[in-house]
Amino acid sequence: MVTEVLPISDLRHRQNEILASLEKGPVILTQRGRGAAVLLGLEEWKMLLARLEDLEDIADAIEARRDAEPGIDFDGYLAKRGQRVK
Repeated sequence: MVTEVLPISDLRHRQNEILASLEKGPVILTQRGRGAAVLLGLEEWKMLLARLEDLEDIADAIEARRDAEPGIDFDGYLAKRGQRVK
């Protein structure tokens, strides 16, 4: 993946060329010599969102497992309710 760094003023003058280059990787736009924004291709953006959602799901599952009360089996559940296990 190639990351190109360009002044934001180049975007006004070379828009089509810069948008086409997004297939190779993201473009970092600078303003007054400092990073200002990142341009990503749409497919890369979708992939990043999907990965972020997966990571959030994993984090939620880890937290739920950590905070969960210890589980009991079905026979234990019935015994807890005062019912006989057949």
